[in-house]
Amino acid sequence: MTATQALRLLFGAVIGGVGGTIFWLLHLPLPWLIGALVAVAGARLAGLPADANPKMRNFFLGIIGIALGSYFTPATAAVLAAKAGLLLLAAFVTLAIGAALAPLLAKRARVDMATAWFASIPGGVADMAMLAEGYGGRPAPVALAQLLRVCSVVILVPNIFALLGLRGDMPQLSFILPFLPLILAMQVAGGLVAGWLLVWGGVRAGWMLGPLSVTAALTASGVVLSGVPPWLSSLAQVMLGTSLGAAFGRETIRPLRRFLPYAVMQVVQLMAACAVAAIVLAWAFGEPVGAMLLGTAPGGVAEMSLTGKVLGLDVALIVTLHVTRIFLVTVLTPPAFRLLHARKKSE
Repeated sequence: MTATQALRLLFGAVIGGVGGTIFWLLHLPLPWLIGALVAVAGARLAGLPADANPKMRNFFLGIIGIALGSYFTPATAAVLAAKAGLLLLAAFVTLAIGAALAPLLAKRARVDMATAWFASIPGGVADMAMLAEGYGGRPAPVALAQLLRVCSVVILVPNIFALLGLRGDMPQLSFILPFLPLILAMQVAGGLVAGWLLVWGGVRAGWMLGPLSVTAALTASGVVLSGVPPWLSSLAQVMLGTSLGAAFGRETIRPLRRFLPYAVMQVVQLMAACAVAAIVLAWAFGEPVGAMLLGTAPGGVAEMSLTGKVLGLDVALIVTLHVTRIFLVTVLTPPAFRLLHARKKSE
């Protein structure tokens, strides 16, 4: 790493920290994550040299995974096992909504079906872009659409929840579990090994899911682990927000100016349709509306689960809903597109 690169990374982290602090002082929802995202994205769009380190982001995603895994108590795990039908149905519905919106994006934005399909399915930015390219689509519009989806949901959903007063009464475990530095260090080490194995096996979200899975498995087994102190959780959120914001830049937006309005429209439609589906599922299964809205929202598992944690909602349910969707996206999206593509070809 050169000195210039190091300075850009430091500048990005400082901008993210300042943004998070301002949002925290204003008492805005999820301040450290959203504040860092907005500040760094603004700096990038203004042409300032604000960068983020992917390896640092992966480490702090592991910290977030450990914090979220602590919510999987033995009682919670037993309840979630009984809700397998709801988890699968919610994931299928969310994916079906994205698939149904793909033809609209293809028609409006005048892009090929592969580009529209992988831009509409809620998935990882890099994963969907690479899949689109593999099926003859354009990776750049797909990456932009997925990034806009994640960032829009991260910014809008917590603020909408705050305006509507949607909160729960579940306490944040970081304020209950003791902070045991040595135990936490062992959790981080074991979680990162698990994360590396998942990433090596092709799971892009592995850096968070690995630590989350290890912590959740131990907690569900009755093992008492260390809590993640609030300052470390806030730092992790700043680094995640900085990483999301650093993905924006003039060089990213300028070539896709014509595609941008249609991508924004697609995100709004996807969010609205998923919200309606969440309300219907909450009513049908007797689940809390707030947790279902976050669990089916087309955002990232880390961001939506952190929102649930801050708002006192059922974090374990939110995490499990998103993890189920990640699994189904990985397994079903390519064959579903092949089936659709083959049908279109044969007509």
